[in-house]
Amino acid sequence: MSADQKKKGAVKFIFWTIISFGILVYAWHSYSSGQMVAWYYYQASVDGYAINAFSFKEATKENPAVLQVGAFEQIVNLQAVPVKAGDRLPINATGIISTKDLKEGKRVKLEGDTIKVMVPTEVKEAKGFKYKDTYKHKGIKTNPWSGAWNVGIVFALGIALGYMAEGFTDLFGLKLKKIEHYGH
Repeated sequence: MSADQKKKGAVKFIFWTIISFGILVYAWHSYSSGQMVAWYYYQASVDGYAINAFSFKEATKENPAVLQVGAFEQIVNLQAVPVKAGDRLPINATGIISTKDLKEGKRVKLEGDTIKVMVPTEVKEAKGFKYKDTYKHKGIKTNPWSGAWNVGIVFALGIALGYMAEGFTDLFGLKLKKIEHYGH
């Protein structure tokens, strides 16, 4: 292998390594900044109260969690924000307590400007399978572009890593032969 081919391989390897690293940093920043979470917990799909389901997962009938209802931009601890279907969810919202659940009054009750959560998790059965019914992810609508963004990032990273690997093999003069498969 000539020195010129090794030089081209080195440049290709370095260039695509930088591109791959940049894509990874961008994806990590999107995750750590909360952008991905904001895209997942995007809109309300039902009328009710946006809540952070993690804040009351230990509640029981004997020791219910009491959520303060208000127009908060960010849900902190035991807070709930009234929302209509289609409204953008506040920061830290992980689910919705629907007005239907409140009317039933079995798991949650609306009392003035507070919501009393008595049963945050309930085991239910549907089509022969048992599952935990929680308020996490309930009543939300995700941003439809977030799926396209995820596919785009994975595709771009795959291309960049493929070219990086090709540059690595060119750098060291490795020629990989295709494996021939024979039928019986």
